[in-house]
Formats: sequence, C-alpha cells, structure tokens
Amino acid sequence: MSGTFWAMMALAMAIGLAPAGSQAATAKPPSVPIAVVTFFSGSGGVVGGPTVNSARLAIDEINHAGGIDGVPITARYVDEAGGPTKNVAEFRSLAPNVAAVVGYVSSGDCLAVAPIADELARLTIFSDCTTNALFEGHSYKWVFRTQPPASANALAMALYVVKTHPHLASIAGINQDYAFGRDQWKYFSEAMQVLDPGVKLGAALFPALFSGQYTSEISRVLTGSPALVYSSLWGGDLVALIQQGVAQGLFQQSLVALALGTQGGIEGLKALPAGAIVGSEHSFLLHPGKIANPALAAFVATYHKRFGEYPVSTYPFTIRRSLLALRDAYAVAISRNGGAWPSATQVADALAGLKVKTLLGTMLIRTDHQATYDERVGVSVKSPDFPFTVFNDIITFPAAMIMPPAGETAESWIAKLTPKLLADVPAAQHF
Repeated sequence: MSGTFWAMMALAMAIGLAPAGSQAATAKPPSVPIAVVTFFSGSGGVVGGPTVNSARLAIDEINHAGGIDGVPITARYVDEAGGPTKNVAEFRSLAPNVAAVVGYVSSGDCLAVAPIADELARLTIFSDCTTNALFEGHSYKWVFRTQPPASANALAMALYVVKTHPHLASIAGINQDYAFGRDQWKYFSEAMQVLDPGVKLGAALFPALFSGQYTSEISRVLTGSPALVYSSLWGGDLVALIQQGVAQGLFQQSLVALALGTQGGIEGLKALPAGAIVGSEHSFLLHPGKIANPALAAFVATYHKRFGEYPVSTYPFTIRRSLLALRDAYAVAISRNGGAWPSATQVADALAGLKVKTLLGTMLIRTDHQATYDERVGVSVKSPDFPFTVFNDIITFPAAMIMPPAGETAESWIAKLTPKLLADVPAAQHF
C-alpha cells in the first residue's frame, strides 16, 4: 500500500477514529478533538459568545467527570462568518484533524456543508441551522441535527398566537431572504390559515440576511395595518429590528411575534418592549421568580457566575445538547463494542435513535438523524428581578404536537391539521 494510505491511517488513529469501512482496531486516543463552529464576527457575532461560553462549560463538565471513557474532549473554535463557500473550504480543512465538527447557525452554511461531511465521512452535529430542507429529500450518514426544524418553532408560534389571540384579522411578516427565513414565513402563515381560517395574509417581506436596516420594511408593513407582524430575524438583525421597530411604533401599532425573540442576546432583550410573543427556539425562556428545575437553576447560576451574564438565548442550550449527544453516542458505541474504543462508523450509528437527558427534558435523535424536542413560547414582560425583558405565560409544546413524523414533509403535515388541535394545547404557566 502507498505511504499516503499509512499516513492517513496514522492520522485517523491519532484522533481516535478509524477510517470508514476500516476493520482495524481503533486505539484509544489521548484526546477527542472537535471543532465548534459559530459566528464570532459580523451581524451574527452576538451568537458566538454564548455558544462558546456554554461549549466550554459543557466540555469542562464532561472532562471533569472523566471525559469519554477517560479521554478528554479538546475543542477549537471556528468563526462561521463568511458564507457557504468559505465554510465548505473551512470544513475540508478541519475534517482530517478532528473527530467531529459541532455547531453552525446559518441554514445556508449547513446546506452547503452537509454533503461535504458525507463526502469526507466526518461526523457532523448541527446544533442550529433549522431549515427543513436539510433532511427533506436528503439522507446523510454522517450528519445529525440536535435542533428541531424551523417548522416546529413556526407551528408552536402559530398555536400560541391563535390560542391567546383568536380571530386576528390579518398578519404580515419580515423575514430574512434565505432558506430559513422563507421556511419560517411559509410554515407560520400556512399554520395560521389552517388554525384560524379567517385570517388574511398581508405583506411578506424578505430583506437580505444581515442587512441590519429595516426602517423601510417596517414602514411598508405598517401601511397595511396588520393585526400581527411575524419575524424570525436573529442575531444582530433581530437587535436592529427591535430597536428600529420601537422607534417607528411597530410594537404599539401591531402585535409582534418574534419566533427567535431571545436570539439578540442581552442587548436585544434590553430593547424588547413588553407584550411581544416570543419563541425560545427549543430552549429556555427566563421568567420572573425562581427556577423550579434544580439542574436548570444550577446551570443558569454557574453560567452567570463564570461569564457574568445570563444564558438568555437559545445558543447556550443548543450547543450543550450537541455536546451531550456526542458524549452519549461515544458511551453507547463503546458499550456496543465490548468496551473497546469505537470507530467513526460505530459512533455515528450510536447517534441514530439516541435518547439524551438534557436540562429541559429528553431529546430523541430519530433514525433519520433529526432530533425531537419541546418548544416554549411566551409573552415578554418587565420584571424587577432582571435588568432586561423576560417572559411569562409560557406554554411548553411537546415535540409530538409540532413535529411531523419521520418521512413526511412539514408542509404536507401542517396542511392536514385542523383547529381541533388547539384543544390539546397545554395551559400556559404564569410566574
């Protein structure tokens, strides 16, 4: 065999994963190296800090508890900014040197990276990037997602809106012009028409991703006097929308529903008025008073003590779920392998069907590699407990209520729903 082959084998052993299809025993490595990819710069930069903070906290916890069968996780942190072409090139550079790539936020980046992950046979766990297009019509061996698709969040938002504000006259939308933004509006507007057939659709505007300027879109939307304005903007774009919306009277003239309303971080929550409907995107909504869940309360307190801020957005929770899934998949793979260190294929196989205990309940990664998870939606309120806006009247929507079965598209599944589903919506929790 060539020297190149043996060099590749040596590298694979060094990172603890034999090449796909190899029958060679895999030696236990000195570490499990991973790459964590998220935004550090640009309009998405508000995402990076909380993601990295939580990743470091989770990795420290895992390593302090003995790592993965005694092997510590080591991480490098990579800036996602730059677009799909840049991220594909970056992934090709990372893949030979890590056991897994974890993270990513933008749906456009994930759609570009996913086929490359399969091409290079490198385990990849997307912690965000929720476009339904990732798995609808595609089947990947090496790609998993620990965040439910955009349709789940959009349907939960529609259920909350109709349950708490029935018979709205009209809705309008401001969503980013890429896969995720268009998915969000499609699923929300379709769900609204199914659940509340009398609602009329107003302007649906799609400004460029990371444009940061929405005064024109806000003015155009308000011209139609919609009862509700729906937006799935996130990161710096969300902060800009809230600040500009406040200045232009958006929150006074219409009910505002923000699907990803926590994802502007502390800055966004300081600017957010009371009375908006906000989705957690499958994470936690900080509320007045004490947190009843002891494990969750301990995490929030530890995060706040270590980093000087609260984990208010989805990102600290989504990256943590991905890392716990990676840890648990290794544990299952090692057990199935008779206690020996597993191959890359064995770890990937262990992820399919895996149940992971998280701070907010059990996450199931289905055999189609898509995770199922509950969603929380509430209304923004001011509280003397915090120097920023928090949430109340929170409804937790079980995954089975908001996610289509494996193999069925969200669009076809939502079309079959009826207003009778509203009777099954859980009661809101008031704090």
